[in-house]
This record gives sequence, structure tokens and C-alpha cells, in this order.
Amino acid sequence: MRFFVYLTGLVIVVLTTFGCINTRTNASIDNNKFGKITEGRLVGTYGGDLPCTDCEAIATVLTIASDKAYTLEYVYVGKSTEAFSKTGKWELQEGELNLEGLDFKYKVEPNQLRQLDLSGNEITGDLAERYILRSLE
Repeated sequence: MRFFVYLTGLVIVVLTTFGCINTRTNASIDNNKFGKITEGRLVGTYGGDLPCTDCEAIATVLTIASDKAYTLEYVYVGKSTEAFSKTGKWELQEGELNLEGLDFKYKVEPNQLRQLDLSGNEITGDLAERYILRSLE
């Protein structure tokens, strides 16, 4: 009888342990999705301090409007107090934000935009996390 109780307990522990293991190979991908990227989700203001080779940072604010217009404002911190501005139309294609008149794109992520390099690839290396504009709303 004691053997049966131990065996039953062991079976319960084994089933519970294996039942909690997620064997899906794409589990991390599914858990990181934030839903379909839509133009409505993209509308808003994003900001951050991008890296700069000859100044402290490039203080950047990007405003995405629902009428497909954008305004990009930036200041070269530590070099000049003059603000620069660029305006144009934007387009969302396959999770990437294309801004008319710019050579680079942004990858749309939850509550942020990740600047891509001129070839359309994610920027890697020590400064990679500094190429992000976060939602200001």
C-alpha cells in the first residue's frame, strides 16, 4: 500500500513538472508579439537621445500624425542650440516606418521605434540601444 502511495505521488510530480515545460519552439516569439502593427497604433510622439560623433547626443523628437504627416525635430546637444526640423509623409510597410526624405527607416516595436542602418538592418554593437525613440505618450 505504501508503495502505491509513493508511486502515485511520483507520477503526480513528474506529470506536473513536464506539464509546465513549454516545448513550443516559437514560444518566445509568440509571447513578444504586441498585436498587429497598425497605423493607428503608430500615431504619437517619440523621443530619445541618439548617438553623435562630434557632440554629446542628438536630442530627437518624432511626431507621427494620423494624416500620414510627420515632423522630425532634433538638436545637436553640446554643439549648438539651434533646432532643426524635417517634415514629410510617412508610410508603414511590413513593420517598418518609412519617412519621406530620410535615408533610414525605423522598425516598429512596442512603444518605441528602433532606427535601422542605411541597408535596413538593425544597428548592433555597444550603441545599439541608443538608436531607440521611445513613446512620449
